[in-house]
Amino acid sequence: MQEWKFVSKDGRPISIRPANTNDARNIFDGFKSVVDEGVWLPTFSPNSTLGDWIHWIQRTSQNREIFLVSLLDGVYAGHLTLQPEEWMASGHVARLGIIVVEEHRRVGVGRALMMAAEEAAHAEGFEKIILSTFDSNDLAKSLYDSMGYRVVGYRMKHFKMPDGYINEVLYEKELLRKQNV
Repeated sequence: MQEWKFVSKDGRPISIRPANTNDARNIFDGFKSVVDEGVWLPTFSPNSTLGDWIHWIQRTSQNREIFLVSLLDGVYAGHLTLQPEEWMASGHVARLGIIVVEEHRRVGVGRALMMAAEEAAHAEGFEKIILSTFDSNDLAKSLYDSMGYRVVGYRMKHFKMPDGYINEVLYEKELLRKQNV
């Protein structure tokens, strides 16, 4: 099983690895905690069950989906998914989703997840990653910008949240092919 090792900004070990069903409870709780913050995701309540997360993790062993989990000093800190685009002609494109729980933000967990995801995506034959975020999510936008993702568009007033409309920012990054020397 592939595993990536990083060091957080405050010196703690970050481990990234493929999720397994034993991670489902932490993933479910982590997703719920981010939804409960009410500012990062376009949903008002967790619309999935623990069983849904277990099924999703199991499904990744049978398709090209990638599901990574991050541990900060051995404690669940977040997760990331890469899902192939649905059209045959865009099967080289993966859609990225990322969650970092509040108590583990701003120490490098998101960056570590993104770096591992790019390597895993490349190994799986993906050539491009797409993602989106709320225009109000400066932390995420800063991360994506610093990692070479480029803004390719906006969906104005795309999400109607309790505090009003929020624009969606669309990003993409082409993965570099490794050259044989």
